[in-house]
Amino acid sequence: MPREFDLLGDPIPDNHGKPGANGHTPTAESINKVRGLLAADVDLKDIALELGITAPTLRKHYFQSGKIKVKDAKQRARQELRAKLMLKLDEQVDKGNVSAIKTMKQILDEEDKAAEFKELQQGNSSADAKKKDPPMAKGKKDQLQKAAADAWESDPLLSGRPN
Repeated sequence: MPREFDLLGDPIPDNHGKPGANGHTPTAESINKVRGLLAADVDLKDIALELGITAPTLRKHYFQSGKIKVKDAKQRARQELRAKLMLKLDEQVDKGNVSAIKTMKQILDEEDKAAEFKELQQGNSSADAKKKDPPMAKGKKDQLQKAAADAWESDPLLSGRPN
């Protein structure tokens, strides 16, 4: 009997579509595919369909029958992918690739901003619990505008005039 192949050229198991085990064994290629699809936030049913197996088979072989949570596996897959990309980017930075240098700087700046924002949020939540700002008195807007104008005039960098 001639062997049948699917559209991608992979052999179709003899018992495809029938109940029972299809003899699936995870390979390095399928493990990498699952990690990549998890990192891309693809649904488990779609990942199983892509591999030609059922969702329970996917959980059995790739998540140790529920011992590994899908959420944790997604997070780990994204971290591994990010680390791999950062290493590749770092290689290009070492070679002097200007685009890679700019990209690396942008990524690091964004991470610094995110860390500062998180720090501010944590600081503000505890400060807000202790003290709230009093409401602005009438005329406060005019006072603030005058203070801003004074700062503009007195600062040589802002006004463009030397001291």
